[in-house]
Amino acid sequence: MKKVDIKHKFFYYDEAEEPVMHVKSGDQIQFESEDCFQNLLTDESVVKSDLLKKGVIINPSNGPVYVDGAKPGDTLKVHIDDIELTDRYGTMALIAEEFGVLGKYFEKEETVKVPIIDGIAEFFGGKVKIPVKPMVGVLAVTPKGDAAPTSTPGTYGGNMDCKYINKGTTLYLPVAVEGALLGMGDVHALQGDGEVLASLECPAKITVTIEVIPGRQEQWPVLETEDCWYVLTSGEDIDEANPLALEAMAEFLIKRGAGLDKIEWLMMMGIVGNIEICQIVDPKQTARFGMPKSIAGDIRF
Repeated sequence: MKKVDIKHKFFYYDEAEEPVMHVKSGDQIQFESEDCFQNLLTDESVVKSDLLKKGVIINPSNGPVYVDGAKPGDTLKVHIDDIELTDRYGTMALIAEEFGVLGKYFEKEETVKVPIIDGIAEFFGGKVKIPVKPMVGVLAVTPKGDAAPTSTPGTYGGNMDCKYINKGTTLYLPVAVEGALLGMGDVHALQGDGEVLASLECPAKITVTIEVIPGRQEQWPVLETEDCWYVLTSGEDIDEANPLALEAMAEFLIKRGAGLDKIEWLMMMGIVGNIEICQIVDPKQTARFGMPKSIAGDIRF
């Protein structure tokens, strides 16, 4: 297994970025990542605005990794083998200015450290205990053209903050530049849909197996879980992201689905499909549309 050290972090997906290593299709890679605050909220006496005043950039990604043989028009298949949290605490940054309509309920900015004991996050001194379900917030290949901040999602992936990108799932990303230039980070131990407040941020080791699928791709990232297919789309707001998700799923089903014709697939989208929200807090907002494998189980990317 190849390893990307925690020191190899970057803040823009940029085709000019020098890769930290070359890998081959089929390789397993472990990315060691900081939390989204670069591990700088060391205790509750340090708050997020302190970091921002110092010019600290949020949401580092680790890599990038050059995948030999990956070229524009291909798909990079990324299977999440494991996500190992590497701290005994998760961190929540409570900063009213970033919480929209909920901000009025906060009287002061706080950093909250949440103990994680034997896979259980213990909130409020143990009054509430929730099993962690680690997810990868930022996972992307590099787009062609202008550099993309790691804090922002797009067709290449990025900061999608989808709570289902966790152990055992597979993400399919459209390759746009030679070598794909893959990077990832920003692990959340827990996050609800929408990420409406703050996630439980944690440094981690992300282990993935990558594979190049030549000559096939979708416009947007596709996520495969045990029981569902999802497309993940991002727009300036959720009103833009939602119709993109509808169109992306329609294209995916019509192109790859067997057994049903175009109109039948569209009818099934209305009957068993679900449009959902990944996050509404990043510079662009991310929606997903899911189709259960009970209907679309014969699809192969």
